Amino acid sequence: MRVLTLTNLYPPHALGGYEMSCADVMRRFTAAGHDVHVLTTQTRLPGVADVVERRVQRELRWYWDDHRIVEPGRLAARRIERHNAGVLATALRDIEPDVVSVWAMGGMSLSLLAQVRDGGVPAVWMVCDEWPVYGPRLDAWSARHGLPAPDPGDATLCWVSDYVRTRVLDVTAWQPHRETVTGSGIDVSDFPLREPNARPWQWRLLCVGRVEPRKGFTAAVEALAQLPGEATLRIAGPDDGSHTAEIRRLAEDLGVSDRVTIGAVPRDQLATVYADADVVLFTSSWNEPFGLVPIEAMACATPVVAAPTGGATEFLVPDDNCLAVPPRDSAAIAAACRRLAEDAELRLRLVTAGLATAAERTTDRLAEVLERAHREAAGRRRTAQSR
Repeated sequence: MRVLTLTNLYPPHALGGYEMSCADVMRRFTAAGHDVHVLTTQTRLPGVADVVERRVQRELRWYWDDHRIVEPGRLAARRIERHNAGVLATALRDIEPDVVSVWAMGGMSLSLLAQVRDGGVPAVWMVCDEWPVYGPRLDAWSARHGLPAPDPGDATLCWVSDYVRTRVLDVTAWQPHRETVTGSGIDVSDFPLREPNARPWQWRLLCVGRVEPRKGFTAAVEALAQLPGEATLRIAGPDDGSHTAEIRRLAEDLGVSDRVTIGAVPRDQLATVYADADVVLFTSSWNEPFGLVPIEAMACATPVVAAPTGGATEFLVPDDNCLAVPPRDSAAIAAACRRLAEDAELRLRLVTAGLATAAERTTDRLAEVLERAHREAAGRRRTAQSR
């Protein structure tokens, strides 16, 4: 297949799991012999070395700049729309894709989706968050004209979770012709499954993810203040604005600033960071579309304390592969940590169940499901052309 992939960010210029999953799947498509081309935005993240890839075009403009939504005037928005339409038209003409693979579209020109649909090119949408709901507000052209996200038409919709599916369909009233819930998964080359081990407890707490308010890291800091003095908290992730400073102020106010470290970690070092922790705190205070952090921790044989929300409720099983706590409840987080500290058998039981969960939720499995969806979409076009 010739696959044209459309997404707002693409590694190495990436912020979260959505774009990393996209790249993981596209690498597997390429390894399987498919001709993959990626069309993404011009964004280059500071401090990230650029990588020139012949089949990755970083030419699209979008309504986002350094964690800020861009709201251009009417003429400027029109120029962005025309530029993007021209870039996509050229890619469709030159590549002649059998199928367009649509990924993260938040902040993008949603008119690109209508352009693909109206051009008769089969498409598969991997919907990993609620961009069909919030996207029209971020797209200055759509917002100015009161336009909703384009109807997917005959596109195949692959939802990351039933939560995302229900939320989007409730708001958009779409009636997809073809759809499936795929889930997501981890790359086992980055997070190889480790053997469970009965290691001593050392009060090393870990949070992983973008440092932004919705991740609930402040609850982890507040929980730390309720735990013994030898307890430490590491927050591993890039700062999504100014939230790191807010967390540091909170830690100072609670008298635990010397026990909190914050900073981004390269992906190839994350597995070691997970494995070195005694517990991973998944503290999200919003409805996560899916949530890869708990699965990454499970693969690394580290027990998880989680506030299950959104799509994460579809694989987090309280008292089986995690200890569950309410969102934003620092006292419950501290109590769960004390429970783990006192019960090595409980830690081993959670780790064993977590490894089974991680084994079922891999990028290899996701790529296989999506490859079938893309082949079927491309096949429908070839069947129609042969008639």
